Amino acid sequence: MSAGVLRIEGVLIFAALSLALSGAARAAETVGAASSLRPQASQTQQNAARADISLNAQIFRKAVLTTAAKGALEVTFLDKSKLSMGGGSSLVVDEYVYAGPGSPGRQALRYTKGAFRFISGGIPKESVRVETPTVTIGIRGTTLRTLVTEDGTTTVGLDSGDAFVTSKQTGQTLSLGPGEKVTIKPNGVIGEVELGKVEGCD
Repeated sequence: MSAGVLRIEGVLIFAALSLALSGAARAAETVGAASSLRPQASQTQQNAARADISLNAQIFRKAVLTTAAKGALEVTFLDKSKLSMGGGSSLVVDEYVYAGPGSPGRQALRYTKGAFRFISGGIPKESVRVETPTVTIGIRGTTLRTLVTEDGTTTVGLDSGDAFVTSKQTGQTLSLGPGEKVTIKPNGVIGEVELGKVEGCD
């Protein structure tokens, strides 16, 4: 084998390693930290084993976060938004981009099941999205509570701010204000707006 071929192969191997490392770095991108924990929660990064979360541990983009049946977890994101998870809950931080105050950014959370409270932070509200199996939720300066059951039934309520809820099945959109809540069935049908608080995650 000639020296020229060896050099070419070396360059190709180096390029492949660089791409693999950059991909791993993206997958392990830090989005925040565990600011409260009891007694147990875990995160599973892409192509990695599940690992227990300790207090102040880094939380990573694309990781699956899960709480124990009687556990709870609070994540404080880099933009100071906060996410609380009740017992037996799971979600994925689908997307998170934040470069500092005043900069554009994006945040997308995908709830699988459980009880959640989300308090918006420094990312522009029009760039924050929450999804469940049945709905997509957009927010405007919001403290948002969400309960997702095993069959995908989703109850959404607001402590403050405004939000709009869009059924993934029917496309229907409904606006919510402070103190209001609504339940969306697995078939996507949005129920009547009620007054009250969504319980389960404080």
